[in-house]
Amino acid sequence: MAHYRAGRRGEAESVCRRVLSAQPGNVDALRLLAAVLRETGRAGEAVEHLTAACRHRPSSTPLAGELGMTLVLASRHEEAIPLLESVARAMPRSPQAHFWLGRAHLDGLRSNKAARCFQAAYDCAPDNAELMSMIGVAMLSAGRGADAEPWLRRYAERRPESALAHSNLAAALNQQGRHEEAEACLHEALRLDPSLENAIAALARHLRRKGEYEEAFRVVEEAVGRLGPRPHLASAYAELCERHGKVEEGVGVVRSALASGKAPAQQGIGLWFTLARLLEAAGDDEAAWDAYVRGNDLYPRGFRAEAKRRFTDEMIATFSEEAMRSLPRASEPCDLPVFVVGMPRSGTTLIEQIIASHPEAVGAGEMLVVPRLCADLARRLRAGWPGAMSGLTPDLVNDASRRYVEALREIAPDARRVVDKLPHNFEALGLINLILPKAHVIHCTRDPMDTCVSCYLTPLSPMHNYRSRLDDLGFAYNEYLRLMEHWRRVLDVPMMSVAYEDLVGDVESAARRIIEFIGLPWDDRCLRFHENARSVSTASVDQVRRPIYTTSVARWKRYEAHLGPLKEALARGGTPTP
Repeated sequence: MAHYRAGRRGEAESVCRRVLSAQPGNVDALRLLAAVLRETGRAGEAVEHLTAACRHRPSSTPLAGELGMTLVLASRHEEAIPLLESVARAMPRSPQAHFWLGRAHLDGLRSNKAARCFQAAYDCAPDNAELMSMIGVAMLSAGRGADAEPWLRRYAERRPESALAHSNLAAALNQQGRHEEAEACLHEALRLDPSLENAIAALARHLRRKGEYEEAFRVVEEAVGRLGPRPHLASAYAELCERHGKVEEGVGVVRSALASGKAPAQQGIGLWFTLARLLEAAGDDEAAWDAYVRGNDLYPRGFRAEAKRRFTDEMIATFSEEAMRSLPRASEPCDLPVFVVGMPRSGTTLIEQIIASHPEAVGAGEMLVVPRLCADLARRLRAGWPGAMSGLTPDLVNDASRRYVEALREIAPDARRVVDKLPHNFEALGLINLILPKAHVIHCTRDPMDTCVSCYLTPLSPMHNYRSRLDDLGFAYNEYLRLMEHWRRVLDVPMMSVAYEDLVGDVESAARRIIEFIGLPWDDRCLRFHENARSVSTASVDQVRRPIYTTSVARWKRYEAHLGPLKEALARGGTPTP
């Protein structure tokens, strides 16, 4: 212990091992040796010694907490979670217990659970500024930029010298579409630390969103040359390589980043998917498929088919034909919103870009206002979503309508139409019909195989927990069809369907139908959507910078030999497949 306290880790390890050779059950020596191993990058070995210590003292909660923490550091979060949950129950005022449970959930991509754990830790230690950052980071990981922003802003105010604080705040602003503010934060982060890889990568992606590909590539290529293939840099560099004719260079950099073993789970997912896209561009479909599978296997399997089925059943029951006749509606309906809905990867970004190219329309991206309204109404009605909606009152409906329209007006005070293209708003169309009965809804459809395969081949947010397994994808797709068929029967909100294949086959005809449907006069700029300089944040950022192309139609056939589980799942739900 004297060696350890003096920073002499090697000497401390040597003494501990001598003690344990004579007394294998010496718990103090086991704990101290584990601490040394943990601090010298050998967490996996430390787990073995702490497991032995726990066998000798099975009732020691602090010892169990040390084991849980060490399991997290050894990337064995699934084992850590139940252990740390028991520690947190036994020590509810221990910020460390909640913190490490949060770390386990965050490493396991359960970001909302992680945020709750970090908040519990902060409640126990409100003077700990680092916990503010962790709360914000977890919310960011869950795609909750608006919720993360106040935490990250407070942290940046407390730690103005921290480049990472400014970089994380930029990420929160980017998630809200506030890209210019985010860029200012990124420049401040890089002023403080020119080597901060996630800030460099974020700046490159910001330039890419704006269509400034040459500058984006220059920024990230210089950083890779200066700092090496660090995970964030490797991913951002490789994303741009295909466009710049440097596929082989991109493949090499990504493979080096993966081989380093330094990429955390979420970054590892991005690297595998980036590698897969480059291999696909090079025509090596088998190697590409293997990389896609490797990326998908890193996602936790949180999807439960029976829960999804119950959710659809409850949605249909709550917003039945009779309920839609009797539930209250907004007394001052507004035709400002245009909802573009459907499965992810069905063409929602392309349709938004066409509409946003009209001078009287604005594209707001994937707004989270409707999901927040759903959660808030359920809270106020003291029941779950969607069942709580059967208790809607005129005041609640009018309040929700007003709040949504105010959110749009903040983005576009003078527009006649504002596009909200969150695809999964299809799950809330019953509520949308009540609070915004004059809104326009555009339902994007696409070939089932192409839709599902594109979801599988795209690193969507972990909130799309159905997309990382082919059988789950097929089930979720059938439930989406079942709900949309119900909406077609019971809703009277103006709604049109646009097939992706028709859109790319004859863009002018489809664009004219869309603009006419939303009640705007035709403008030829809608056909030059790829020239629109607005920032795009979704996975389709590169597609909408180019004129229409049809190479994504029937893309699934490249991987047909591997798609048996998807075809079987779709067929079980009644969706025909080739």
